[in-house]
Amino acid sequence: MRVRLSINLLLRAGFRRLWRSAAFWGAVGVMFAAAVFELAVSYPVRQAGLLDNRYMIFALLSGVVLSAFCSLFTGAEYSDGTMRNKIAVGHSRTAVYLSNLAVCAAAGVLACFGYILPMVVTGVPLLGPFTMSVPSLLWFTLCAFIMTAALCAVFAMIAMLNQNKAAVAVICIFLAYFLLFLGIYFNSRLTEPAIIPAREYIESGQILVREAMPNPAYVQGVKRAIFALLYDLPGCQAVQLVAEAEACPVRLPLLSLGAAAVSTGAGLALFRRKDLK
Repeated sequence: MRVRLSINLLLRAGFRRLWRSAAFWGAVGVMFAAAVFELAVSYPVRQAGLLDNRYMIFALLSGVVLSAFCSLFTGAEYSDGTMRNKIAVGHSRTAVYLSNLAVCAAAGVLACFGYILPMVVTGVPLLGPFTMSVPSLLWFTLCAFIMTAALCAVFAMIAMLNQNKAAVAVICIFLAYFLLFLGIYFNSRLTEPAIIPAREYIESGQILVREAMPNPAYVQGVKRAIFALLYDLPGCQAVQLVAEAEACPVRLPLLSLGAAAVSTGAGLALFRRKDLK
């Protein structure tokens, strides 16, 4: 009961600080600017299904943008002495950690709306309606929100365990880009066809036929299973959500929730023993 009361007090204070945070509004502004840019470059094309593809890009952007936000927002509590003061006035470390995590996760989802709102409000009149059904669109959005919250849990863990704000920012941003490019790599490997189809080509004026053959780049067996598992992890799965652009398998949000639970448990255990200077 005491921990719950402490968390409620810390949450109110955290959200008050969030509304005044330049890092938060900067993250919202970057997402908004990205949506405006996508609409501007897409308007001359205007074809069916284009809005669906442009809408989904926020899942790719969220990890990179929020890696910077979480490190700056949480790091400011260390540099301002707020973190130490919370413990000094009687708040438990559990309440401090969980409240910061909740604020970061909520900020991550809210920042995504900086992209979603202009894309929906302006994109539908400019580019035409979504081709996917409303339930599919809402389900995809929920999957992306859960993935975003899971990434925020990882970034918050790193920020809560390191008092060097600059180092945390570098680590979080590097991790976000690493996961993103790893997802792109897994996508390219897992979408390789098993068979290279037959094709005709011209050589020395003659039409020749190359027979169908096994694709040496095709990943199979245990290696494929490992690649598929890693491709489902938060950060990597952002590429999957955008590339497949049709459905979000239930395993994706479940794995995101699992990753959030593991990072929160590990971060909380280490934060309880951390020396707050």
